[in-house]
This record gives sequence, structure tokens and C-alpha cells, in this order.
Amino acid sequence: MMVNKGSGMKVVYWVVLCLLIQATVVSAADTGTKTVGQPTDLPAFMQGIGKKASNFKTLKTEFIQEKKMVMFKQKLVMKGRIFLEKPNKIAWHVDSPLRYSVLITDKLIRQWDEDTNKVQEVSLAKNPIFQNVLSQLTVWFSGEYGSLLDTNEVRVVKQAPLVIEFIPKDNNISKKVIKSITITFREDHNYLQQLRIQEVSGDVTTINFKNTILNTPLNSNSFEVKGRV
Repeated sequence: MMVNKGSGMKVVYWVVLCLLIQATVVSAADTGTKTVGQPTDLPAFMQGIGKKASNFKTLKTEFIQEKKMVMFKQKLVMKGRIFLEKPNKIAWHVDSPLRYSVLITDKLIRQWDEDTNKVQEVSLAKNPIFQNVLSQLTVWFSGEYGSLLDTNEVRVVKQAPLVIEFIPKDNNISKKVIKSITITFREDHNYLQQLRIQEVSGDVTTINFKNTILNTPLNSNSFEVKGRV
């Protein structure tokens, strides 16, 4: 799979969308008919989980992303790294099967791919749709899950490990694309272990996070979008 020269910004949009909605978790269907007790005060529960999971300044993690498409038998598997520096800097580097990098800040998106070997840039001030997507992206990766109650129906799927399902409400721009988002936390609840998205189309994308390190020093190369870092 290669990135065509004319599709650079499409790649950016797809990466941003994937970042917004993924993970390898136990879905609602996996729980069968078993009923899991729900928190009596869901907002307080989500704020508590979010507070614990957001208690970091920097993050680096490796990921394995799998996308299963209804129209194809084989899965698309991508591997790479993610770097995050609060409050508003995220770098997403895909190493295989193709190489490309995306840097996302509160002002712009910069993207590089090995096919064109060029850096492309999108100003968020001129792209309100990207702004909306990125505001939600910030929530997912910063750990402030309590705010998601306004735009999602939320339920606890499993207690150990903790698995939570989000179904977009009518006021959520993602509803046209996303059927549900399911997240699985690490045992210590300090960060996500996996993210899973089921799309309206029937496609399913999952991301496994591994070797996640919180509050580690990050150098400038971590946020470089040209060539290997």
C-alpha cells in the first residue's frame, strides 16, 4: 500500500479519524447476555476514571492497528509509534507497511509520506471540520472522558479489565460514521490498553497500545514529520 501524491490530505484525515476512534477490546457483543452493574453516578465515575488516566504530561507508546473491512477478507495492519505532549501536541508515526508521519497541534496539521517525500500542512483556522475532530481527539488522548457524556451514550461493559462503550448521540458529528467506540483500560487505569471502533459501514478498526511510557522526556525528533525519527 502506497500513498499517492494527490491523496496526502486524505491520508491526514484518515489518520486523524483513526486516532479518534480505535482499540482492541471486548465489544458489547462479546459479553453475551450478561448484565454488568452500572455506576449509580455515571458522571462522577467517568470524571474519576478520567482524572486518573489524565495524570501525565508526556506519553510515548507503540501501537498495532488492524482494520477489518467488510468488502475484503484480509485485515490491513499498521505498526508505529505515538508521542503526546500536553496540552496540544500529538505525533503519529506509521512505520509499516508504509511510512508516514502526522503532527497535530492546536494550530495546524503537518503530514509527510515516503511516496512523495514532501511535507504538507493544513491550517486548522481554515478547516472547522478538522477543528471539531481534533477537539474530540484531544479528549480521547488526554484522558478527560467525563466530557464525552454530552455527546455519547456511555455504559460499562466489563469491570475487570475495565471496558467502556460509547455510542454517539444525534448531536455527535461522528454518528454518521461511527456505530460505537469501545475502550479498554490498563489494569492500573492510568491509560488505555486498547481502543475499538465499529463503523456504520460494518468495518471495524482496533488499536493495541504497548510499551506505553508516561511522563518520559521527549526530544524534538519525536515530533518531526520528515523521514525516520
